[in-house]
Amino acid sequence: MYSRRFWVDTETTGLDTKRHFAFQISYLIEENDEILRSRTLEFRPERYDLYEFSKEAEDVHGYSREKIISLQPEPAAFAVLIGDLKKYGRKRLTLAGYNINFDIRFLKAIFDRNEVAKGIDSGAFYKYFDYMHFDILQFVQAYRIAGIISLQHIDLESICRYFGINTKEAHNSMADILNTKTVFDRMAGMIDRQKGFGFELFS
Repeated sequence: MYSRRFWVDTETTGLDTKRHFAFQISYLIEENDEILRSRTLEFRPERYDLYEFSKEAEDVHGYSREKIISLQPEPAAFAVLIGDLKKYGRKRLTLAGYNINFDIRFLKAIFDRNEVAKGIDSGAFYKYFDYMHFDILQFVQAYRIAGIISLQHIDLESICRYFGINTKEAHNSMADILNTKTVFDRMAGMIDRQKGFGFELFS
């Protein structure tokens, strides 16, 4: 089956796109199971003084306010992202990730801040990305409800431990998105094995 996915994970200064921002984004551009581009970008908005830096978020990702504001300005990183999308996103990509709605909100906020500055038409987000997205968290939840996997918690680290995937670099966006894709590959493999026995996984 033909597929084009934009696997993405972000690290942010908090949970609210109005008060916080993404300072690290990692993505894998995949076509038919081939990774065409793998990249991590770190940056901060030009008007970072308008945003808050949550201590709770810092405790998770380990980036201090001082480290974040020393990163390159966001427009430079956005230009790199757009360059990759122009090269690989001529046909719209399906956004994929773990609890992907969180990352989509922050990714859209990056577009909103930079569209005017870069002379990009409003609504460029959906020029490159499909309206539909693929959330591996929901995939995991479906497996749990069906009784195929047994987990008390379904956060990314828990499902990684279930599959024996290394989480040493957790809360680094590249490590997290690579682990997310690995989780998907393991779960897709479970479907293939079930089909090999002549019955459907969710029949």
